[in-house]
Order: sequence, then structure tokens, then C-alpha cells
Amino acid sequence: MAKSATMTKCLGGYFTEWCSRKPELPALVYMEDSKLQSRSYRTLYADVLAWCKFFQDRQIGKGERVAFIAPKRLEHFNFFYACWCLGIIAVPVCETLGDVEMSFILQDCDPALVIVEKSLAKKVTANSGDIPVVDVAALPCGDAKAPIELPRADCDLDDVAVIIYTSGSTGMPKGVMLTHKNLWTNAHWNLEVANIDYHGRIISLLPYWHSYALICEVICPMMINASCVIAKDIRDFRKNLPAYRPIFMLAVPRIVEAIKLGIDKQIKEKSPKVKTLIDKAVYNASRIFTAGSRLDGGILRMLTHHAFYDPLVFRKFRQTFGGKLRYIVCGGAPLDLELQIFFKYIGILALVGYGLTETSPVISVNLPECHRLGSAGQVLPWLRPEHGGDYTFKDDDGNLGKHLRGQLLVKGDCVMKGYWRHTDASAKSFEDGWLNTGDVGYCDADGFLFIEGRKGNMIVLVGGEKLHPEYVEDAIRTSPIISEVMVIGEKCKNVYACVNVRSDISQKKSDAELKKLVKGEVLQATAHLAAFQKPKDVLILPDFNVGDGTLTATLKVRRFKVKELFKNEIEQFLKENGEEVATKHEVGIASSKVLESLANSAPPQA
Repeated sequence: MAKSATMTKCLGGYFTEWCSRKPELPALVYMEDSKLQSRSYRTLYADVLAWCKFFQDRQIGKGERVAFIAPKRLEHFNFFYACWCLGIIAVPVCETLGDVEMSFILQDCDPALVIVEKSLAKKVTANSGDIPVVDVAALPCGDAKAPIELPRADCDLDDVAVIIYTSGSTGMPKGVMLTHKNLWTNAHWNLEVANIDYHGRIISLLPYWHSYALICEVICPMMINASCVIAKDIRDFRKNLPAYRPIFMLAVPRIVEAIKLGIDKQIKEKSPKVKTLIDKAVYNASRIFTAGSRLDGGILRMLTHHAFYDPLVFRKFRQTFGGKLRYIVCGGAPLDLELQIFFKYIGILALVGYGLTETSPVISVNLPECHRLGSAGQVLPWLRPEHGGDYTFKDDDGNLGKHLRGQLLVKGDCVMKGYWRHTDASAKSFEDGWLNTGDVGYCDADGFLFIEGRKGNMIVLVGGEKLHPEYVEDAIRTSPIISEVMVIGEKCKNVYACVNVRSDISQKKSDAELKKLVKGEVLQATAHLAAFQKPKDVLILPDFNVGDGTLTATLKVRRFKVKELFKNEIEQFLKENGEEVATKHEVGIASSKVLESLANSAPPQA
């Protein structure tokens, strides 16, 4: 039975306690001048104190907002904990947002101050109006030799600690209000099930406006005096990963896919003899490992794996990660099952978790000792009735039950307080006390959660067949030449795939050759699906990206934006496939939907 989660003070109060327990241990680890450096808990404490004084000198107090716009860096820790010590609401903002979204967020949260990295100062100033903008380099460092106690505001556990803006896949983003209790409770249960020790290092490339990184890097390591590794960028991450030697890594599927491509490149460069050895090692592993924690395949195969293939082949792959990495946990989007299987073979589990910003965020997670590949794991204890929470599924007829397949509904101490300045949107998210996640799924007999897709994304064909596009898209993404995909087909006779192709592939082919190649890849990747789920044809589109709005800041496809920008291409494509009626329904009203969503998300006047 997991220990009960009882919070007695706000996050600022806990921070003092955490830093005083083991002040000499490294809190933050980073690379500087090609040398591994660290910042102790004592130094971090002093820096947070200096930031508290800076905020107090500017008379920024409890309940006011301070925004931070920068790529992830050490000072994010100063920012969050200084805010939480003073009862200030922290607002981390994505630094790559376009002017429209950045301006909207700054107007919506109305901060007393915006802290920025110098390179972003001009852009932020142009979008901040009269809000003061300060270069992060201008904020003070602390004196670790001065034993001064941090100031603490009289905060309630249900006071808002952070506002995290959603990625706005259907319109302008909304600010999710997460309380001190929300964040602490989710972090507590993540640690309770993850079994990370005091000497472990956690590494991630995820930004701190991503709620998963906020919980698992900014809060969880502090709670157990572990270390958080701050990689400056993807280049730093790749180059210095062996030196960082993490035991746990947060990632999104694209990072895991990139790592696998790097391993494939290494294998391709090996001699035929070594390639044969690797093939045999992989085959032997495939006879042993199952989708769960159980091993199979017989004593001889297991001995061969552990005594021969693992030290000779797989250990060398693990050394590129520093040799200590136990597992990678992916969130934000489904992770291809073949990738999960491959990493399990080499001895590093690539596991999937699931959650929402609105649930602080983790709802479920797979663990090394308890996992089922292909699932989103078992729900965290905060969703059990004995800990004050619960979950259920609502089917198409409105029936509720854990045994049903339908929309996932949750309640408990990790559910958000609501959307900042959007009381109507907050109300619509709740149904009789339940937060409707909008995701459709089910639990198997062993309690493993499977998420099938978004309810609002479901496609209904003219023949009445229903499908979640995400299911088809996940299959298509297994193709090594397809970088992104969006499935369409609402009110059509068939479904179709709009795809992006890797540039190194597309540049070497004529249009006709590329179309034939991609169509063949899609047919092969979806061969196991039902007939109505298989795309009839493919449309190759320019790469989706954050700059034009076709991808969100978290790299999810904005379906309405793709339909808006490529309206003519999609319309012609569907017409060529005999889908003239569907063209009007699916594409023609895209622009009006965008205008409507923007109008509905406009911030109220102060």
C-alpha cells in the first residue's frame, strides 16, 4: 500500500526543508567550458533568496504574476521557488511562440514583470505592451555563506502556484491554474511509484512550460535531494550524455525516434560480421522479453542473453547513455510500439506515461517493475478512492464505469483549479465533479490504461464507420521516411493521409517516384488495420512547423491550421478521389472555425 499524501505547507516552505536536509549535495548538474559542473542545494537556496529580495524590492507580492520566457536554464529553479516562497504565481512561457500567441498570453496573465533571456528581449518587448521586461542576467546571485532564512508568504495549499498555457491545438491557448497542492501531490505520487534514490540524476530536454518537466525535474528531485541535469540544447545533450550519466530521462517521442535513428546509423556503419552478431542478439532478445515485466524463452536463451549478447552487444549501446540509464519515460504523444520493443531488448526501457496539463499532469505511467508495452501504464494512486480520487469511463450512451470503453473522466487532488480568466471554459471541462479529459480509452483486466484518441478528433465515414485518426497516424509514423502525418476523412467514403516526408528522401525523388514510394510505405504500415482504417491515398504536404502554426509548441499537429493553410491542396486532392461532398464539410468551413475559436478565447477586459 502506498503511503498517504498529506501536504502541510506550500511549496516555498518545503523548499527550505529540502535544501537544509543535505545542503552539500548537487542540486543542478550542467556542462560549462567542457567540464561537468554542479550547483549545491546550499547555493541554490542562496540564489532563490536573492531572487526573493529582488521581487520584494519591486513590490511584487502574493497573487501577482511573473512570467519567464527563455530556453531551459539553471535560473528557472530560482524563478519557480522564489515565486512560491512569496506566493507569486509563476508563468513559464514558451520562447518559440509567434507574436500573436505570445502577445495574447502576456495580455491574458497580465504579469507584474517579464523575465527574459537577452536574445529574446526585443521580441518579448514588442509583445508585452507596458509590462516591464528584465534580462535574466540582471537578476542577482546569492551568497551561499549567508545563512538567512527564506521569506515565506502566508499561502494556502489551494492557492495558485503556476499558470501553464495549453498549446492551443484548437484555438488560442488557455492558462491552466495549478495549485501548490496540485503540484506537490502529483510529484509525491510520481516519486512513490518510481523508486528514484538520493544519488540519481534526472535529465530532460523538455521545457519548463511543459507540466511534465515541471513536476519531474523542478519538484521531484528537490523532494529527495537528487540531481537535475540541465542540458543547454540538443547538441549539448547528444555530446555530453555519457558524462551526465542519468538514471532516468524524460522525453517526447521525437527525441526517442532521433536516438533510435542514431543507433541505426551506428549499426549501418558496422562490418557484416558485427551486423550479423547484432541481428542474432536482437533475435535472441525477442524470444525472451514480453510486453510486460515477465521473462520467457527458457533458461538457455536467458543465459545466452545475460552472459554473451548483453555484455558483448547491448552494453555498448547503453554506454552511449552513460551506462546508468534505467528507463526513458515518454509523454505528450503515443510512442511507437516497435521503438518500445527495441529499447527493451537493449536494456533501456522506453516507457509511456499519460496525463494532461489540467491534471498536474501525470495520470498513469508504466514502470520498469510493472509495465505493459503499448499501454499508458496504471493510474497513479491519487486516482484511487482511498486517496480521495477516482476515475471512470463514459460511453456513447452516457453510462459510467471502469469496465467501459469511452471518454476518461477523473477527479482528485491533482485536478486543476480551472482556466485563468475563462470561467465558462472551466465549467465546460467538468461533468458532475468529474474532469472530462476528452480522451477515449479503456483499462484492461490488469488495470493498464489504453488511450485510443481524442473524442473531438473522431472521424465518421459516410458508411457510418468510426475511427480515431491517432490510431492510424501512429501506424503510419512507423515508416522511417515519414516525419509527420495527419489523417482526414470526415464524411468521406475513405480516409486519407496528409504526410510530411524526410527532406533527405524527398530531394532524391521525382514527384511521381516520391508519391509511389510514400503510398507504398503507408500501405505497408497500415496493412494490419481494418479495411476502413487504411488510407486510400496520400497527399504530400510541406513540413508542418511551429512557425506557421501547423504544429503546437509541444509538436502536436494543429489539425484546423493544416486544413486552413492547405485548403486548396486538400480540396483538390479529395475531389480527385471522388470526395466532392466531403470537401465542403471537412475543408470549406475550416476558416470560420478558426475565427470562431479565436473569438471565444479572447481575454475579457480587465
